[in-house]
Amino acid sequence: NGSGRFRTTGSYSAATVRGTTWLVQDTCTTTLTRVTRGVVAVRDKVKRKTVLVRKGGRYVARKRR
Repeated sequence: NGSGRFRTTGSYSAATVRGTTWLVQDTCTTTLTRVTRGVVAVRDKVKRKTVLVRKGGRYVARKRR
């Protein structure tokens, strides 16, 4: 939970805050980002792309096969 500029980094993705509430959960093969309020910009390190995740959404970044 934060306001201002924050970045939460997992093994396979990084979430950048946009005044929101979010959760980043790291496992051996995935990084899950869930958003409960606002919008979070999630950078997928494997696919090298940024995805906007909105309230109620989730994004799973998986390791390379």
